[in-house]
Amino acid sequence: MKLTWQYWLKQAGIGLLFILVVASLGHLNYTQWRLLPGWTMADWWFAVCWLCFPFAKWVILEDNRDVQAPTIRRRTRAQRAADKTASVYEKMAPKAREPRLTAAPKTALVWYWRGLIDVVLVFVGPLILGGFLAYSLRHN
Repeated sequence: MKLTWQYWLKQAGIGLLFILVVASLGHLNYTQWRLLPGWTMADWWFAVCWLCFPFAKWVILEDNRDVQAPTIRRRTRAQRAADKTASVYEKMAPKAREPRLTAAPKTALVWYWRGLIDVVLVFVGPLILGGFLAYSLRHN
């Protein structure tokens, strides 16, 4: 799925809603039930998280590029022994390759899992986006 302007606006609205709830709980004076004024370091972090939230959610849920990790295949002792005793013709014959393992396709999540992911992304959105960018720059 491509990252469109409508997707970004919708996810930014969802992220803003979650961040406003968490930030207002942080600014609430629980004895008087009033919001305290001021801008703290946590508020700066939430502002950065709000900007990164749509992109991080796209990376986690909507990115459907085919990314395959390399697989390491070690030869077993029986395979090594069979290679030692194989004839010249057996060694020259093309070997049948095992099919590559493929990941299961992504499916739509239930609403409560999406809500839990949204709460987590409120706090760690910039970290996920930074890791995605670092991975993309390194593996392009």
